[in-house]
Amino acid sequence: MGGSSSLLPRDALGEYQVGGCRVGGDRGIGNAGSRVWGSSRIVGPRECGESRAVAGAEPLPSGHPGLTALSPQELTFLNKQEILLAYKRFSELLPKEQRENARTVRVPASQILTLPELRANPFRHRICHVFSTSVDEDDSMSFEDFLDMLSVFSDTATSDVKSHYAFRIFDFDDDGTLDGKDLEKVVNCLTGQGEAQLSSTEMEQLIQNILEESDIDKDGTINISEFQHVISRCPDFVSSFKIVL
Repeated sequence: MGGSSSLLPRDALGEYQVGGCRVGGDRGIGNAGSRVWGSSRIVGPRECGESRAVAGAEPLPSGHPGLTALSPQELTFLNKQEILLAYKRFSELLPKEQRENARTVRVPASQILTLPELRANPFRHRICHVFSTSVDEDDSMSFEDFLDMLSVFSDTATSDVKSHYAFRIFDFDDDGTLDGKDLEKVVNCLTGQGEAQLSSTEMEQLIQNILEESDIDKDGTINISEFQHVISRCPDFVSSFKIVL
């Protein structure tokens, strides 16, 4: 089954809008700000305290291998059909002899990254890192981790939940703030290599513009509150921050 993945939207020409810079076409550094984040795991869905039950959704059938003591529908923004599809896709990433135990085993990050919905995503490694709860810090995923990821990237997840995860994904050094190095890596992920890559001068100017508009307390970094403030002015953020199986 086909799907789609997006972290930042593209404009009508299929080009990323990063601050005032159109990546992939004619480039010009203009006003930075909200567009770098959305217009163009600090906490997970369970930790955010959001209500995740889907109105009118039926519980999973008793005895289904994807069913835990507390129904996944009570812990995610996904409905019954989406959870069943997620379980099927997760199971298919395992060797046949392990599929019956899909709820209790972990899938290596290398296998998660083979999903078409992630394979072309420039932030795929960060996504695995953020959603993995592996104590070995190998970015492997349990079925619960996998559900968390799909739940946050679903159409029904709230802006607060999505922005928390977006912040963590963009926080490459996991220090709780977005500094110039994080922003440079975000832009490089979007532009890739080749002609679309910004020059050092363009990159420096873009980062400066982003910080000028987003860094409210002027400490040289963007914290989660500042990030969410910018996201609140991005009407397309919620719809663009998604992965659909």
